[in-house]
Amino acid sequence: MGKISKLVDSIEKETLEEDKIPFTAPLSPEEDRILKNEEFPQITLTDVDPRLLVYHQPDSLVAEHFKILRSQILHPRTGLPARFILVTSAVPKEGKTYTAVSLAFSFARTTPTLLIEADLRKPSFSEKLGIKLDYGLSDYLAGERRELNSVVYKTDYHNLYILPAGKTRVEAKDLFSSESIIHFLEELRTKFPKHFFIFDSPPVLVASESISLSRLADGILFVVRYAFSDYEVVAEAVDKIGKSKLLGFVFNNYMPSSLGLFSPKLKYYRYAYKYKYYK
Repeated sequence: MGKISKLVDSIEKETLEEDKIPFTAPLSPEEDRILKNEEFPQITLTDVDPRLLVYHQPDSLVAEHFKILRSQILHPRTGLPARFILVTSAVPKEGKTYTAVSLAFSFARTTPTLLIEADLRKPSFSEKLGIKLDYGLSDYLAGERRELNSVVYKTDYHNLYILPAGKTRVEAKDLFSSESIIHFLEELRTKFPKHFFIFDSPPVLVASESISLSRLADGILFVVRYAFSDYEVVAEAVDKIGKSKLLGFVFNNYMPSSLGLFSPKLKYYRYAYKYKYYK
């Protein structure tokens, strides 16, 4: 992890002066009325995975760390915050979906948020959130569903909307390289003018979609699993998506040392989890 910490430090120095997308003001009454009139399907989250502590235990230590992460994104040291946030990792089993979903719950406590399942090859929202929805992102990008209000769902969790993956398709990578993805992002900006968007993206080294999405996102959160991720693998993945948009690294499964909760080596998004790795 020492090498990865050095990688984080070097990227932090290179991106310190990067500008971010302007922070948005709360919805005006007119914007709120327009959004409500879209009549998004309503869903109830009744079977959320118990390991998603931000949802089940909002006052827990884990939830508090996600609040810290949220605050660092909303209030960066320089510039203004990104609205389109891509959450990814180098390889599978590093915790990027857990991070994306937990962060969305945390964001929704303070600002309207749309959680997007962009991992079309291996979707897992149905398992993590206990929801089974017929249509989603792949159906919209393939042109089978032409309106956002037919694939975006408003949850009973305050301020939180969800766009699931939809049908699993072999041509998933092509959907993110087509003009439809540009149209999709433009529609998001129009229909959700003050929302933050959190994309759960595939791992960089196993799916080319993440590289395409990284070019379109405002900022990228990179998830690294403590005592699992390899420095060379992480460095290769970061090189593929580029450093300019990196908001920081999330160290998943990091265990507190006997000297305190945070290691002094983890200078950027100092982050600790007190639970086993989330598969």
